[in-house]
Amino acid sequence: MPLPRVNTRLAGLAFGVGRLVLGGVFLIRPEGSTRLLGLDAVTARRITWLARMAAARDVALGAGTVVSSWTGRDPALWLVGGAVSDAVDAVVIADAVRTRRLPAAKAGAMVVLAAAAAALGAAVAADGRRSRR
Repeated sequence: MPLPRVNTRLAGLAFGVGRLVLGGVFLIRPEGSTRLLGLDAVTARRITWLARMAAARDVALGAGTVVSSWTGRDPALWLVGGAVSDAVDAVVIADAVRTRRLPAAKAGAMVVLAAAAAALGAAVAADGRRSRR
């Protein structure tokens, strides 16, 4: 039985707004956001610049996804870009857990969330492309 079609425009808006919110929080509170991964306070404070760089990427991807969805353009490429970024995040964080640079409990949850976001974003983009044909 085939799965129901996804409204790519609404899904794009949801993904885009979520990415804008997440990126905005990471821009404003970079230390707190890196602490979610299980970093100690000193390390988290030292890499706030890196967290802000990643946050800027999420804000840009979120804005592109929202604008394309809102204006009726196909958000698939923005969704794919976000999915690739999320997949890379999952791999990089998983490697940091594997090499014991991050604690498995907190960072492992982030790996699962990033991988799920990547899979869902890619699936929505693919579904939107199929439904346009």
